[in-house]
Amino acid sequence: MVPASPDHPASLLDPTSPAMGERLVEAWRTGQLVLPLEDEGSPLRLPGLHRSVLPSSLSGPARVALAGVGERFAAWRVIPQENAPIIVRIPHVTADELHQDLAREIAALTLIPPEVGPAPIAVHDDPATSPLGHRYVVATEIPGTAAAPETWTGAHLRAHAERLARLHAVPAPGRGPVTLGTDPWAAVPPGPQHLLPEVEEEVRSWRALHGAVLDQHGLDRLLDAALDRVASVEGQIAQLDGFVLAHGDLCSTNILWHGTQDGTSDPQVRYIDFEWAQGDDPARDLAILGGAVHGGPWYVPMAEEQVEEFVAVYVRSRREHGEVPASVSDTASLRERMRAWTAYERSAMLVHVASRAATRRSHGRVLPVLRATLAVELGVDP
Repeated sequence: MVPASPDHPASLLDPTSPAMGERLVEAWRTGQLVLPLEDEGSPLRLPGLHRSVLPSSLSGPARVALAGVGERFAAWRVIPQENAPIIVRIPHVTADELHQDLAREIAALTLIPPEVGPAPIAVHDDPATSPLGHRYVVATEIPGTAAAPETWTGAHLRAHAERLARLHAVPAPGRGPVTLGTDPWAAVPPGPQHLLPEVEEEVRSWRALHGAVLDQHGLDRLLDAALDRVASVEGQIAQLDGFVLAHGDLCSTNILWHGTQDGTSDPQVRYIDFEWAQGDDPARDLAILGGAVHGGPWYVPMAEEQVEEFVAVYVRSRREHGEVPASVSDTASLRERMRAWTAYERSAMLVHVASRAATRRSHGRVLPVLRATLAVELGVDP
């Protein structure tokens, strides 16, 4: 939680509480929630509204509802009397528990194709001046609901693969964040890209913070095996020829489905919660969905044949959006990197779940499934 401030009593509010809902209503009513930006060239605006009417249009009566609570954010739906609903996402963890600055999430949303996810509206990353007493981001609402992992069909996999290919049509120069400004990739380091040092640093951090939990559940061997798997593709990452704007957290809870596509039986799909978005290896987004390593509401169980078809549809769809780099067209290499990303991402989730298993019943139920499937994938005796 953000420390209390005499000037900003809202900092004491739980982001998931009814009191925060009341604060949101008041912030919208007074026009404080979304303010017009000084930069006239900024894309941060409500779609369909001209900048000249933003100040008067972003205030007045509104209703709010808590749309959902994830691992790091509470999402509120603000329903103005005159405008379309918007989503306000407020972290319920401390700033150092966030993957990156909220402005970088908004910057990523300025680059995504409109049919892929929400449009960016605003970001407030200073709790000292925030009308809510917390950092927050504002974006348009995406209609739809997440499908439980066990309900995914071939139609779901095809639609997701095609939409992901559309997102990945946005190129990036390497692994790194998107920034607001004239050069969205200014913060991406030049030269050869790397993954292993990042994973090594993360594992050191997990061991320092959660050593007792890792010992209790016998996770150290899994982390060592995950490091070996990532090390095996470090050469490929350093020579990668096709980085893209990646979502970074495309588990099933961040994929929303709505109706069916015109003239087909495939459902419409769009993505939410771009807090991990950055320039990255496209194999990252492909791997996070699921496969042999699964558990909980996040990962779709898939047999090897289903993964192969999912990747094949993705590669075919990438060709519809332009030239496909060798790192994608070489599906053997792509799948090898997917396995490395699976080892990294599922290890991170496993540590997260294990650290909360004693206090969250749902995490306690997921832990043995996630641990067992990851052990099999990494060839570690469970």
